[in-house]
Parts: sequence; C-alpha cells; structure tokens
Amino acid sequence: MLNKVSKINLFILLSVLISSCSSKKNILYLQDINDSLLENQTYVDHVIQVDDILKINVMTEDVELLTLFAGDLQGTNNISNKESVIFNGYQVKTDGTINFPVVGEISAIGNTLKQFTTKLKKLLIDKGILINPIIDIKIVNSHFTILGEVNQPGRFEFLKNNINILEAISMAGDLTINGVRNDIKILRNYNGSNKVGSIDLTKSNFIETEFFQVMTGDIIIVNQNYNRTKNAGIIGNSGTLLSLLSFILSSIIVINN
Repeated sequence: MLNKVSKINLFILLSVLISSCSSKKNILYLQDINDSLLENQTYVDHVIQVDDILKINVMTEDVELLTLFAGDLQGTNNISNKESVIFNGYQVKTDGTINFPVVGEISAIGNTLKQFTTKLKKLLIDKGILINPIIDIKIVNSHFTILGEVNQPGRFEFLKNNINILEAISMAGDLTINGVRNDIKILRNYNGSNKVGSIDLTKSNFIETEFFQVMTGDIIIVNQNYNRTKNAGIIGNSGTLLSLLSFILSSIIVINN
C-alpha cells in the first residue's frame, strides 16, 4: 500500500503530466478540410520588383540569332548550375529596368511575369529582330525566411512560380511539436506594401486567403506554444516544479508528524 506521502507525490506527478499534454485539436493540420476547398486554390502571378533576377529564355528557329540571347557563359564552368543561372540572369536595377541584348533597356518593374513576357515578345517582333519567338521568364532569386519552432529554420530559395505556405513549412522540416499551429505569423513586404498576416493551420480557410501563397521576401514566424514557453523557465520546468513541490509537501508532513 502507498503511504500518504507517496500518494501525494503520485497525484502531483499525474497533475503535471496532464497539464503538460497537448490537445489533439491544437496539433493536427486541416481538421475540417474538404474537396471543395481544394478546388479554390488560387495563385497570383509574380510582380517584378527591384533586385529580382530574371532568367529569360528566348527560343527561335534562327540558330544564329539565338546566340545573341544565350548570355555570357564565359568563366562560369567552375561554378554550380544555380550560381550560373543567377550569374547570367538579368537583375532589375533600382530604376526598374533591365538591359536586354539588342533591345537595350526595358522597364520591367511593376509587370507580372506574363505581362513582361508579352511586352518583350512584342518588342522583339516590332523591332524586326525575331518573327515569332517563344519566351520563358522565371525569377531565380525568390526566397522566404522561416523562424521559430520548425526543425530547420533559415532562409530558403525557390524556383517555382507558385509555392504555398504548406510547401514552405515542409522545406523547413515541418513544425516541431512545440510550435503554435493556430497562429502562424507572416510578415510581407511585397509590391510596395507592408502586411502582417496570421493563419491557423488547424483549419482550412487559410487556403482561400492571400497568405496561402508565399511571396518572395516573406518572413514566416512560428511561435512557441504555452508548454514550451512555460518549460523554458526554471520554475516553469515541470521536472523541477515536481521535485520542489514534492520536497515541500514531504517536509510539511514530516514536521506535522
């Protein structure tokens, strides 16, 4: 049979363990997801900004003219493919322009990728340089930063035109068990405006918001949950607290006896 002191200690232990357990409703993602919400996923075309680096591929049947738009590949044999792509890309200058072969300076800032593709194609045709070119443009230095309770915090680069918050979190190795799922903060400075957003990963309605899509430069913050914050302090640490309470109660019982 347990004596009185052992029973008290057992009660304290169970109380601490119960209080420290995370509820399933605070852990699971997309608890109310349904097929209709998945159909509502929308992405907006990237708007070109200062310091964007554009990878511009121009395809034409005229092989001789094609070499004009191939970029300067000299001296890039000893660097990686990604670095080579950036090195040979077209960086948007502070005045919003790029310097494109044959055409010269073109204003790029404020155009979506689709709009700028159409603009460049029209210029090449109107100037009589090419007849019917095929043009593909990508941003090669898009990035986001994720901080806090994820397994691999840091800055991540991506080449996809469209990336969502779930993909961004997976790139960081997912949230730790201590991360707050229902209040992910997103700091956004994009296309001339500053915004702060909050999404709840336990519900699915964030799929329909503007913060479902990750924009270049986004900062994603995953805060600690209550238990993690509580356990960060000496008094708040459940193990330390258990030992302290057990010692105090045992001492009181011994003294009273």
